[in-house]
Amino acid sequence: MTDLHHLGWNNYLDKQKVDLSSGFLGRVRRVDRGEVDITSEKGEIRAFSDSQRTSAGIAPATGDWVEIIEDPDMGFLVEKVLPRYSSIVRRDPAELERAQVMVSNIDFVGIVSSADRPINVARIERFLVLAQHSQAEAVLILTKTDLGIPEDWKSIAEGFPKIGIIETSAVDGRGVNAIQELISPDHTLVLLGESGTGKSSLVNLLIGKEIQETSEVRVRDRKGRHTTVARELLIIPTGGTLIDTPGIRGVGLWDAEEALDQVFIEISAKAQLCRFKNCTHTAEPECAVLSAVAVGQVDRMKLSRYLHLKDELLDQAEKRNRQRRKSR
Repeated sequence: MTDLHHLGWNNYLDKQKVDLSSGFLGRVRRVDRGEVDITSEKGEIRAFSDSQRTSAGIAPATGDWVEIIEDPDMGFLVEKVLPRYSSIVRRDPAELERAQVMVSNIDFVGIVSSADRPINVARIERFLVLAQHSQAEAVLILTKTDLGIPEDWKSIAEGFPKIGIIETSAVDGRGVNAIQELISPDHTLVLLGESGTGKSSLVNLLIGKEIQETSEVRVRDRKGRHTTVARELLIIPTGGTLIDTPGIRGVGLWDAEEALDQVFIEISAKAQLCRFKNCTHTAEPECAVLSAVAVGQVDRMKLSRYLHLKDELLDQAEKRNRQRRKSR
């Protein structure tokens, strides 16, 4: 029997009650359409999941704990996805008004940026909302810091003083111990970021070796860099697990209004003082947010980014409501 404690089973039990029937346990490493690669009590297996074809909400996701049964005709089957204590959920890119669980049962969301390119503040803020909504703790990770620390990165750190920051380098190994200590002995970290930000190099450092490329998991892009093309759960030798994800340029938020207000807390707190409850913070009289902008308490560009995300969520909610009315 394979010991599942190194995959975070004890950590999971601390957060969730488990009701098992006659199957055996495993954790999803990777999802491939209707099939799922699982590290289980019986070792590494590939199981079929019928729910993958029916409902995105109950379909297995990378990081899930699952109950598996063995069918004499079909082989291993995912009988049940156990309750998730956290999950990153986005708007399904294929179906605009449906949620998609990207990864689950994560403790930390590592938002990765690179020192060799301009820092995309709007993308970081979007990922911070994803992390806040997931119930996991966000960590900002800067790679390639042997090239120096960009000034715009310093402003990001000042703008989110309560968010943990780890600066790393694949050249001299800085920051690796900090990440290992963060997730050891049985926590899970997921890495989010654009392609080319050094996520794969960071993964190799944490694993202690270069992950073997295969045509299914890793390919080389035209610039010769390693590029992750599937979300995959990996075991860190020093303890804990890591989920590497493909490079993400943009990701749609889903039902994340409260998370948005938490990330932009200085704006949402001022909004409580506005004269009108439905204030849009654009031109209304006695708008506390605009007053804060006028005296330099709130950055005007940050407000613009906040309003953009809020409009996206409001538009999404309206579309969902129309969809529900049509289905009645």
